[in-house]
Amino acid sequence: MRRVLLSVAAVALAAASLAACSSDPEATAPSASPSPTPTPTPSSVVWAGAVCVERDNLKAAVSALGRNLSYDVTSDRSAIEQIDRQLRLQVLSVANAADQLSTALQGVPVDFVAANDLVVTVTKAKGDTSDAVTQVTTSLDAAISADNILTGVAEAGKALVAAKAAFEAGQVLLSTVVDATSTASGELGDAFDAAPECVAAAS
Repeated sequence: MRRVLLSVAAVALAAASLAACSSDPEATAPSASPSPTPTPTPSSVVWAGAVCVERDNLKAAVSALGRNLSYDVTSDRSAIEQIDRQLRLQVLSVANAADQLSTALQGVPVDFVAANDLVVTVTKAKGDTSDAVTQVTTSLDAAISADNILTGVAEAGKALVAAKAAFEAGQVLLSTVVDATSTASGELGDAFDAAPECVAAAS
């Protein structure tokens, strides 16, 4: 008889344990609902953001052109080499920034026709900048390879004059893209207004 009572008590204890588990809040809590999928950024806004990034890089490169140049064109060839090192680095930085801007512009979505005029206008200004940079590097090459110091000095002088033209061309390119991105309207303006890179630069 005692064995029967013990068995009944064991069954009752097991049932109570199961009931306790089933009442556990964690066991009965519904699974969390999945997070909503974020809306993808429109391709036009992504493109506008890339253009603004390269615009700002161009601004930095153009601003540095001609800055902190220290030279003394004398009979010492080392002065010509100094001009070459400093000026070549600066104009190539402008050329690279202009190329990167052009690449960003050419990445415009095919269905974003509102940007076509901007791409054409800026691309033309970029060509003028590239031509001016080429003139600088050509004169620098001639200065370094000159057979005599007088010819070298003359070519270095041409490089400095060409650098001024490159700076002015770079300023025109920069102004063109700044005006185009800041005064754009319609779909084009909406794209630039929505791009965080453009908003951050404007603030």
